[in-house]
Amino acid sequence: MLSRITEKTFYQYIKCPNWVFFDVHAFEKRVRDPLMDRLIDDGLLDEKQREIISDRPDMVEVNAEDPDEAFRQTLEFMREGRQTIFHSVLIDKNFVGHPDVLEKVEGRSKLGDFYYVAVDLKRSRFLRDDHKFQGCFYAELLERIQDVKPVQGYIITPDKIVLSYLISEFEGEFTLTLSEIEKIIVGTQPVHFVTSGCKQSPWFKECRGESETCDDLSLLNRVWRQEVARLLKAGVKTISELSLKSLVDLERLAPDVSSARLEIMRDQAIAIKEHRHIFRGSVELPVAKLEVFFDIESDPLRDFDYLFGVLVVENRHESYQSFFAATPTQEKDAWDEFVAFVEGHLDAPIYHFGQFEVEVVNRFSARYGISAIAREALERNMIDLLEVIRPAVIFPLSFYSLKDIAAYLGFEWRALDASGANSVLWFEEWLKKKNQKLLQKILEYNEDDVRATAHVKKWLCENAV
Repeated sequence: MLSRITEKTFYQYIKCPNWVFFDVHAFEKRVRDPLMDRLIDDGLLDEKQREIISDRPDMVEVNAEDPDEAFRQTLEFMREGRQTIFHSVLIDKNFVGHPDVLEKVEGRSKLGDFYYVAVDLKRSRFLRDDHKFQGCFYAELLERIQDVKPVQGYIITPDKIVLSYLISEFEGEFTLTLSEIEKIIVGTQPVHFVTSGCKQSPWFKECRGESETCDDLSLLNRVWRQEVARLLKAGVKTISELSLKSLVDLERLAPDVSSARLEIMRDQAIAIKEHRHIFRGSVELPVAKLEVFFDIESDPLRDFDYLFGVLVVENRHESYQSFFAATPTQEKDAWDEFVAFVEGHLDAPIYHFGQFEVEVVNRFSARYGISAIAREALERNMIDLLEVIRPAVIFPLSFYSLKDIAAYLGFEWRALDASGANSVLWFEEWLKKKNQKLLQKILEYNEDDVRATAHVKKWLCENAV
């Protein structure tokens, strides 16, 4: 019997094809926390989903836990012509789809003068390829069940904004991807290619281990599959081989790849092979008596940004401050307190790592408002250290997350299981138990993140000059 293919299979394939392979063929089965699965799949908690679709008329919910029984309930609701079917399940042979919502629209199908389209409720505020793959999968199942294929797929964001896409424009790529997935299921193991998406797989250590054993070129930071394919075609098959090539040799072997890109990849190979960082340029950061380091903690399952943490560094004195919201209704209060803090530090550079903080600041400014003086200060003073690092330093690392770089530079988090994903699970547990020690662990994790950011900045100022 073939293993079941679900909408999550496509997400897993996009992130790491070997995730699909190991899930099917490994002797050891790895069961993840259901909240972690939903977090990885860009999903929302049921209560948040219900809030988003609470205004839908004639809404029914499939409540059976057994997939076959849930499909039977879904079919019954579809035949009745119910307007909105929540938690639906669609099954045909080894295909099992779980669209968050089925919505009735006008048209002709075997059901009558109507048919259904699939809608997923996602925390993302823009369409991603994995959303479209999943939508094509639902459309395939709906065609088999109701004899008509939906023209469009949909997601609804936490702001209740409906984003749509044409199934036909993505169908060709979907069909090719499905074919590759089916090959994996019957036993063909994909070629290993380490990406940041692999980190989300429960099999990451296995994938990473095999790639390291093979000295695989995909271990280069931010390398494209096309670039690896071009190097392989040129006869450069491993990190070791690339590290030994001169730029002149590489330009001769791969004349269609830019010289600048070849040099960066070669230097990355040297850094990884010799386990040392390489400076490519100097770093210029503002000189200030007072600096701020900034990090946000969020619960994406609830679309809830609950903690703004700052580390204020003045001369050698450091102080950590948090602006915390225990419930979504307190989000605005936490934001207002943070804005007031910014207004009191108008000339301080505000260091963060990555674009997430900028995205949240922009979203909250639009949602809750911000004074003109604070807006101008944030626009002028926020500095993304990751953007500073990329042109200046090559680290012997496949990934340039704050955790990876700060750990390489000697920083240690207090919690051995510190990670962004785990912090979400800690917060969810705190919401249920209100355990003060758990809240303290969350605050310490955020404090460690801003201290890690400060650690990286200090290292850059002392070394990348």
